[in-house]
Amino acid sequence: MEVLKTKGDTHTDLTGFHSVERAYPDQTITDNFHIVRKLDSQEDAEGNCYDWYEIDHHYRVADKTARVAEQVGAIEAAIERGLNL
Repeated sequence: MEVLKTKGDTHTDLTGFHSVERAYPDQTITDNFHIVRKLDSQEDAEGNCYDWYEIDHHYRVADKTARVAEQVGAIEAAIERGLNL
C-alpha cells in the first residue's frame, strides 16, 4: 500500500485522480495517482492539519528537458560568438 500525506492550514477531502507537480532547478517532477480512501486526519500543536490517504495507480515523470534546452542554448550561443570573431 502507498500512502500520501498532506499538510496544510485546513484538512483535505481528496477523491479521484490527482497530479502534483514540483519544479526544481534541473527538472520538473510530476506525480500522478488515484485516491483509494482517506486513512486518518490529525492536527499538531501549531495548528497544522495532516491527512493520510491510501493511493494507487501512482506513477512519476521526471522532465529534464528544460535543463537540456538551456545547455543547448548556451552551446549554440558559444558557437555563434565563435563564428562572429
